[in-house]
Amino acid sequence: MRLFVAIELTDEVRDALREVQGALGRAADGVRWVRPEQLHLTVKFLGETPDVEVPRVAEAVARSAARSRAFEMQLTECGCFPPRGPVRIVWVGTHDGSGALQECVNAVEEEMDGIGFPKESRPFSAHLTIGRRVSRNTRERCGEGYFERSASGIRAAVERCMVKPVRQSVGELILMSSVLSPKGSLYSVVTKAKLGKTNSMSGRC
Repeated sequence: MRLFVAIELTDEVRDALREVQGALGRAADGVRWVRPEQLHLTVKFLGETPDVEVPRVAEAVARSAARSRAFEMQLTECGCFPPRGPVRIVWVGTHDGSGALQECVNAVEEEMDGIGFPKESRPFSAHLTIGRRVSRNTRERCGEGYFERSASGIRAAVERCMVKPVRQSVGELILMSSVLSPKGSLYSVVTKAKLGKTNSMSGRC
């Protein structure tokens, strides 16, 4: 099972992200947009995990949540990864002024490291991936010159884009599974855990 730990988004946040995608639209030629109902804030990607290990992972998520506190986060700016060169990702950032999001991330990293999922070497980047560049096959079919022009157009559109500063309350962590398909990733909830509380696991575990 392909697993990751995430924070779900409210409908209001999804609507704001849909507006960003619409505003970028054709100006961001060459980007495949993530459907708003699939958007989430990834706290930690765990990857392929044997089914027998899933309950242990769910328990680690519950411990992480119990060590964390509820908070509010707000949408900020729009950007691209990497910051220079060919664009791979279009994202919208989030901000939490209290520091509770980073504390939650740290708790997840420590609990997951304790059961065999090493800590990330790079600092956590609070962002929502709203679009990805099209595939290598499309690159080869269209030619590198097209992709260079497309990357320039994407960056210019992103720099002009205004993001509505929508806020949402965050009160739980989600353990999710991901199944890859020709139409993109399909996500489902494995279990949920309330922040700041001792959790009895809910979901499939």
